[in-house]
Amino acid sequence: MCDSVQSLDFTRLREYYLNGNLKPIDVVKIVLERIKKQLDNAIWITRLPENDIIKAAEKLSDQDPKLLPLYGLPFAIKDNIDFAGFSTTAACPDYAYIPILSAPVVDVLMAAGAILIGKTNMDQFATGLVGTRSPYGVCSNAFDPKYISGGSSAGSAVAVSAGLVSFSLGTDTAGSGRVPASFNNIVGLKPSRGLISTRGVVPACRTLDCVSIFALNVADASEVLDVVAVFDKEDPFSRKGNFKSENSSNIIGELSIGVPSEDDLKFFGNYDSKYLFAEAINNAVGLGADIKEVDFTPFYEVARLLYEGPWVAERYQAIRNFFDQKPESLLPVIYEIIGGGSRITAADAFAADYRLHELRRIIEPVWHDVDMMLMPTAGTIYTKAEVEENPVQLNSNLGTYTN
Repeated sequence: MCDSVQSLDFTRLREYYLNGNLKPIDVVKIVLERIKKQLDNAIWITRLPENDIIKAAEKLSDQDPKLLPLYGLPFAIKDNIDFAGFSTTAACPDYAYIPILSAPVVDVLMAAGAILIGKTNMDQFATGLVGTRSPYGVCSNAFDPKYISGGSSAGSAVAVSAGLVSFSLGTDTAGSGRVPASFNNIVGLKPSRGLISTRGVVPACRTLDCVSIFALNVADASEVLDVVAVFDKEDPFSRKGNFKSENSSNIIGELSIGVPSEDDLKFFGNYDSKYLFAEAINNAVGLGADIKEVDFTPFYEVARLLYEGPWVAERYQAIRNFFDQKPESLLPVIYEIIGGGSRITAADAFAADYRLHELRRIIEPVWHDVDMMLMPTAGTIYTKAEVEENPVQLNSNLGTYTN
C-alpha cells in the first residue's frame, strides 16, 4: 500500500476516517510497513503479531469514528507497563513475566478505539535519562543517530517522533518522559501524581511514579489525558478528581511566568540550548506573559534529593527480592545506582523528608508571585559516545531541571 499519510497526528487521521478516505486497517498497514523500513531496530522490545494488530483494526471498521475518542489511533507502551499475555521485561530479560491482566491505562485506551502496536525499549528498570541502558539495544535520536534518544522512555519517544505511532505511553519519575520528548522534538506530558493509574506498571519510585504521554502536539497529548485520567480504586496512589483539559492558549497574556535567574541557569557549555531557552522566554513575552526571575537555589536542592538522597531506596524496594536473588541480571550501572538504595537507613529517609518540607516552605512564596514555571527540559544533549565514556555524571546533568 502506498504510504499516503504524512502525519499520524489526531486531526489528520480523523479527517481521513470521517471523509472515508482511509480505514483503521489502512493506517495500521502503513504503520507496519514503516516499522519494517525503520533502521533503528532498538525502538521495540516486543511487537504484537501483525495478525493481532490487523484484527484490532478490522473490529473498528463497523464502528462510528465519532463515538470513540481515540478511534483508529495507533499507539505504543513502554515495556514496564503490562499488556495481558505479552511479556513485561522492564528491559531486564531475567525479570520478565507475562501478566494475566493489562494495566488499566491500556484497557481504557483500547476501549476508546486506540490500536496497540507494541512495547518499547527503555533504560533498565526506568533508571536513566539517556536511553542507552538496555540489553535490547540503544535507541537512536530520531534526527541524528550519533546522539542519544533520551530515556528512560526511549523507544516510546522515538516511535512517535519517527511516525510509527500517533502517541505512546511512558513513565516519568525524574524526567523519563520529558527528556526523551525534548530530544526527539515531540510533546512529553507528565501528569500530576495519581491522575493516571499506575497499577500494572513496574514501579521505580512508587510514591513519585507517573504514567506519561508522548504525542506530536499538545492538543493530542491533552486528548489522551482526558481519556486516561480515571480514578482507580484498586490503585492506592490514584486520586479522585474531575479533570478535563482546556485550551488555555487564549489566556497566556494573563499569566505570570517564573524563570530561573540567569545566574542559576545551567547549560553545561551548550550555547545552542542557552539561545533556544532565551528564545522561548521571548516567545512568552510576545504572547503577553509577565516574566519574573526566580531564585532557583532551593529548587536545585530539591532536585538533588531525588538521586543523592534516600528516594533511591524506593528503587531498591521496588525490585528488592529480584535484586537480592539475581544481582548479576542487572546492567552494572543500574546495579550501582539501585544497590545504593540498600544502604540507606530509615533515619536518612526521615531526615531528607524533613528537609523536603523545609524546602517546600521556602519555595511557597514563589507560587504567590507566579502562575507557572518555565525552564529548560534539559540543559544540553550528548552523543552516545560521550555517555558511554561518562555514563553517571552526564545522566545526572540531564535531570537538572526535571528532577
